[in-house]
Amino acid sequence: AFADAGPVEGQALDAGPSDAGVVEPGPLDAGEVAALAVDAGIAGDGAAVALTTVVTGSRTPSSKADAVVATEVITRAQIEASNARDLGQLLQQAQGVETTDSFRGTGVRLQGLDSEYVLLLIDGERINGRVGNVIDLSRFTLANVERVEIVKGPSAALYGADAIGGVINLITRRPQRPLEAMARFQLGTSGGEGSQQQGADRLYFPQTKLGEVDARGMVAGKLGFFDGRLNAGYHAAPPYFILSPTTENPGPRTAGPGVVLWYADAELGAKPTASVDLVGKLGYLRRDTEAVDLGVTGAVFDRRGRQEQFDASLKATVRPQEGTTVMVRGRTGLFRDQLLQDQRGAIALDAYSRNLDRLYEAEGQVDHRFGDANLATGGASYLQESLLSTRIGVDRAVRHRAGFFVQDAITLLGKRLELLPGLRLDLDSQFGAAPSPRVAVKFEPAPAFTLRASFGLGFRPPSFTELYLLFENTSVGYVVQGNPALRPEHSIGTTVAVDWRPPLEGWNVSLGLFRTDLTDLISVDTTQPPNPENPTLFTYRNVSRAYTQGAELQVRMRLARAVYFDLGYLLNDARDVEKARALEGRSAHRGTAALTARYRKLGLELTVRGTLNGARPFYVDENGDGLEETQWAKTFADLDVTAGYTFREWLRFFVTGYNLFNAGDVQYLPRPPRGVIGGVQVNY
Repeated sequence: AFADAGPVEGQALDAGPSDAGVVEPGPLDAGEVAALAVDAGIAGDGAAVALTTVVTGSRTPSSKADAVVATEVITRAQIEASNARDLGQLLQQAQGVETTDSFRGTGVRLQGLDSEYVLLLIDGERINGRVGNVIDLSRFTLANVERVEIVKGPSAALYGADAIGGVINLITRRPQRPLEAMARFQLGTSGGEGSQQQGADRLYFPQTKLGEVDARGMVAGKLGFFDGRLNAGYHAAPPYFILSPTTENPGPRTAGPGVVLWYADAELGAKPTASVDLVGKLGYLRRDTEAVDLGVTGAVFDRRGRQEQFDASLKATVRPQEGTTVMVRGRTGLFRDQLLQDQRGAIALDAYSRNLDRLYEAEGQVDHRFGDANLATGGASYLQESLLSTRIGVDRAVRHRAGFFVQDAITLLGKRLELLPGLRLDLDSQFGAAPSPRVAVKFEPAPAFTLRASFGLGFRPPSFTELYLLFENTSVGYVVQGNPALRPEHSIGTTVAVDWRPPLEGWNVSLGLFRTDLTDLISVDTTQPPNPENPTLFTYRNVSRAYTQGAELQVRMRLARAVYFDLGYLLNDARDVEKARALEGRSAHRGTAALTARYRKLGLELTVRGTLNGARPFYVDENGDGLEETQWAKTFADLDVTAGYTFREWLRFFVTGYNLFNAGDVQYLPRPPRGVIGGVQVNY
């Protein structure tokens, strides 16, 4: 799950592992060939090399242009150009994707739906370790990620529970040469205050505080029919503080924790014959955090956390005959989360908690092609997840889930029309049977136009936290209690998209419409009003119906041979039907812009990315009367600039200025003030 720096400049990308073996991708159109070539950094003067980007949004690999399900791809070259340190930072500037920051870490939002409705996969395998329904995206480094695939909308027919809002799939890469090596080092500095409104608390870095430190290395290679990779890295970032308007010095409370992260992983693959592919992986990550909290009584708490992730997986892909692919795999994941709250000068409010989340997963899939116009897919999966925690009201929570899925890709009208019906049935040990049908269609009425649409049902069973949590935060004055009587959430989702390729090389326009209706929405309610004697009591209830709907526009323009300008706009109407108000924390309007330029002769490249996020509503009981008042977080803009210089094919320098507009506030947008980070990468 963690990894290397990918190919050197000028090297073609490996298609990487897929969910169902290898199917030769179809051809790309000329505009997409040029765009992908420049993105990958291999477009020379007077030449454009076609790169086929294989996606797994439908569990059967194809080129991005041929995919029936609309899939967005962030390529390896785009990852390199962004200089993003982790998945959260990468997605922060992605079109149509929102990231959220909280004490749980960095989450993601697709089409107005929060992290609990978005399924995160690595090479098609489910990842565990949610904290408060959020998988912290900063846990996932990008060193060995070949590409990131984003499928929005109803995907439950493919992957089962938790995919109501969409799927984000990280595809790793296999070694391509007898010997590959990479070393990368980054150092950053930060200083100054966040630019917040007058009279309010501000986010603050000490002026001379050392910023981020990041070091990573990789060695990989191929020998005969074996290939392997070893990878390790270290990352550290300082905490940032809260500066009150009444003082020139930061108080003891931190707005964001200091972070120290270590990771290492290994992969061994074998291709003894052209029709057999075997791969095994091991990975370990440790993330330590340190912060300071201030209680309601003025008590000061040192907060220390440690998260550890261990993953092991085996996968075999066999093609017994032409047109047939069989894939089987198994995976285990262990996520341990520890938290210590140590009151300074006393022990009365000290607290320690530990969560141990285990996941076992097995899956098999068969693809068989009937002629040139029909590709059938069928398979089954089994999942067992258990949780041991000091924060839940049971000794041990266990869940079993078996899933069965079928899909048929049908090609009509000489590939101008493609249908993709599918059905998945999940049998959950706690909540019974849950069918998830989906149908997708792609139609090309003319060479310059592609229409895509999908409709599907989905479900999300309550998490262990929502069912069994029993957490008391006496320093702040609240208690959160789970509800074992919760019912699963269900959804109906629809997406429609059209792509237009103007008669200008490298130009593309995409417009998408979406709507998702949720029933039995799980929300947090106050069951015990606050009073001086007792803390506020919160619990989970199936009380709401909600929907998200909107439109998404993306425009790519080729301004010159290697200069691209991308514009994006997201209109999002997300409402809680029961409470007749907008869903919390969502911007109705979000715009993105990116300029990418490369001057290959001098080895120079520049990427400028910006976002503009509209005002966001939050609901807070400010006066303790049991009624929530609406607070609006102001519009904010974000800007990152990255410059790179390739001195030699094996040596690259880069520098990034991030959060240059100092976006962030203490309550609604806790993120570090602006900073600069630069580094060097050596490839062999």
